Amino acid sequence: MKFIYLLSLVAISANATISLPNNFETDFNQTITNAKGKVIEYHGHVKYKNEKQILIDEHNNEQRIESPLFKWDYTSPTQKEVCTDGVQLIVVDHDLEQVSRYLISEGINLSKILQVAQKLSNKDYKATYKEVEYLITLDEVGHLKKIFYVDDLDNRVKILFDNMQYDLKSFDEKGLECTAPSDYDTIEG
Repeated sequence: MKFIYLLSLVAISANATISLPNNFETDFNQTITNAKGKVIEYHGHVKYKNEKQILIDEHNNEQRIESPLFKWDYTSPTQKEVCTDGVQLIVVDHDLEQVSRYLISEGINLSKILQVAQKLSNKDYKATYKEVEYLITLDEVGHLKKIFYVDDLDNRVKILFDNMQYDLKSFDEKGLECTAPSDYDTIEG
């Protein structure tokens, strides 16, 4: 689940060195290695859209915020959907026939991570944010290719992206919603 916190509980924005799009779709391969060397590998597809919202407070002050929408479709070794709007996280586990809903108290802010990223080489960047070190690799055209970090449980997390497609003109926002049959058990967290 720590992988979700990196990309699903974040607000992504572009900066001068690492530029991310308003939307993207990509396949992913996630490898989590625990402190004892046990490896779990996940595969699937992810969709992202940076939603811009305007909030108005009780004094009629306007504030523009970016709200990232993510959907991670895990296809192997389990079938799971993970969706977030930056406020709520929904996990639909089709193998367990269960839906879990969580309010997000504090996620990892990739926007701030990218702002402090320092270039190591032509494609590689390093960022330290909230005492966690992130290694970020871009592909030959500047698209996100790989993220590596060690989470707070000492798991080494590596996420590889493949077939990355940035700024799709015909991006389907409905594909960002988690769907579950009504007979699945629901857990509110």
